[in-house]
Amino acid sequence: MSRAWLLARREYRGYFDHATAYVLVVAFLGLALFFGFRALYGQGIASLRGLWELLPWLLAVFVPAITMRSLAEERRSGTLEWLVAQPVTELDIVVGKFLGDWLFALTALAGTLPAALGVLLLSDADPGITLAQYVGAALLAAELVAVGLFASSAVRNQITAFILALAIGFVLILGGLPVITMSLPAWLANAVNDLAIVDHFEGIARGVLDLRDVLYFLSTAALFLALAYLLLAGERLSPARGALRRPRLGTAALG
Repeated sequence: MSRAWLLARREYRGYFDHATAYVLVVAFLGLALFFGFRALYGQGIASLRGLWELLPWLLAVFVPAITMRSLAEERRSGTLEWLVAQPVTELDIVVGKFLGDWLFALTALAGTLPAALGVLLLSDADPGITLAQYVGAALLAAELVAVGLFASSAVRNQITAFILALAIGFVLILGGLPVITMSLPAWLANAVNDLAIVDHFEGIARGVLDLRDVLYFLSTAALFLALAYLLLAGERLSPARGALRRPRLGTAALG
């Protein structure tokens, strides 16, 4: 775990060496706070509910933009081979990359805290609801970071990784919209809703942190991390020797 944490620190600090990361954070905060305060003044209610309702859409674009380089760029530049040759395992790499990317996403999300604290100080809003919203936002970010890391592990080009992660994120969001589910059979609509981000984040946007929603975000993140690990391990292990059999069975069981 210490090796994974060292990789996480390397990944996190690496973001601050690129101007693109600062541009992404500023753009994310600008849009998030604009829509949050727009809803606040438009509805006349001391709440950032507008921010939380739009957060899945914002993170679905922001997170793939920060994770697209994680493994795809290292594979393209040849540094991934160097990293794998070090005394670290594929699991250390995946966990370290995930933690570093997730911490950066949380850092960007923390930029909305002054607005939330201002709402709490100037109104009788419930701090418990705000806390639940931020916990849910952190879980949502974890799921999308895992999706982005999987996409980055599947391709060699960071732009392709961005598009793939963006597509998966939007499928997970759009799957829960009534316009999609209304034309499906009831059993299939329920299954799609269970897999959709919107259905699980809806309660969190209201400040309700349900255990089922927590388990959804954690299990989905674990599934995509397992897929990323399987792809990374597959580059070194030979399927003919059956070395990948156990990881594949574990990933299938998780799914």
